[in-house]
Amino acid sequence: MRTAAARPIEDCLLDLFRHLGIERAHIVAGGPPPLKDWQNLATLHPERVASLTLISPPNVDSAPLAGLASRMLAVAGDQGQHARGAAELTASLSSASAHILRGYECHPWSDILADRGVEIGTAMLDFLDRHPIRAVALTESEGEVAGITYRIRGTGAPLVLLPLSLAPSQWDPLIATLSAQYCAITLGGPLLGVVGMLEERGRSNYLALVCNVLDSIEIKPGEVVLETGGGSGVVVREIARRTAGANRIIDVDISSYLLREAEALAKQAGFADRISFQEGHGEAIPFADGSVDVALSFTVMECRPHAVRAGAGNTAGRTHRHHRAFPRLATMDKCSAQSWSAG
Repeated sequence: MRTAAARPIEDCLLDLFRHLGIERAHIVAGGPPPLKDWQNLATLHPERVASLTLISPPNVDSAPLAGLASRMLAVAGDQGQHARGAAELTASLSSASAHILRGYECHPWSDILADRGVEIGTAMLDFLDRHPIRAVALTESEGEVAGITYRIRGTGAPLVLLPLSLAPSQWDPLIATLSAQYCAITLGGPLLGVVGMLEERGRSNYLALVCNVLDSIEIKPGEVVLETGGGSGVVVREIARRTAGANRIIDVDISSYLLREAEALAKQAGFADRISFQEGHGEAIPFADGSVDVALSFTVMECRPHAVRAGAGNTAGRTHRHHRAFPRLATMDKCSAQSWSAG
């Protein structure tokens, strides 16, 4: 897989469309958090967008979307702060459609299609039926173009499915339903969604801060290294590069989606035999005492509401509870970096 980080995402998407022979497509994307995946494609190339469905959309400037309003559907819960994005979008674009999930609060990590997939699928199909476009002649396949991975299922009009924030199941609960009537094209890779945000951060000075922590922890050959909440795998790939196969490296993350993407990126980088990926929760780490020598956690705890409210001190205390299990431990959040060694 070749990443095309320096190019605008919409140019990479248009390369993919050209490769697949797609003139116009139904586009479906998800938030929060605000994602760049669809915005420039929709606003700069609206002629390529047959319809735009946004799952729990963030607060966005609706003015550039006015020309697409009659071809837009917003799907969102009616609870919590993230309900405002859809409400404000449809209020400012009166011809846009909306489907509200009653009694549902959508967080970035909500598995929204596993929770309400039947309802969402019905709403989407009803909406798409009102905006027919020409079918494409594509066979079921997988591949990569311009740094974007794709998986094609079903036949019919092209339905392009962009990543759904941190939802563990992503589009899997709805693929069978959607591909029965459409050519469902699921996109992923290091440019899109939360993975794209994490990879972009890894190209910033964030990695220099991580490297300072890694320098201070002094990983020795043969030690087992664990990172909890590894995201797209930026840190474990850096550790694999540094240690050159001398250490077992484990990435534990609560998101099966991020683990799949991180594993693919590790394979692309040539580190598949150096890093293992395991689903698990950082507050219930699935390893016995003494089985890990170095434990790491970078900017993970503030991703949960209780951690945000409690602040960095709570992050340190929460991690320090595992101190006896791990001889050396280091954490970094937006406020501080901390490390301990067993005495």
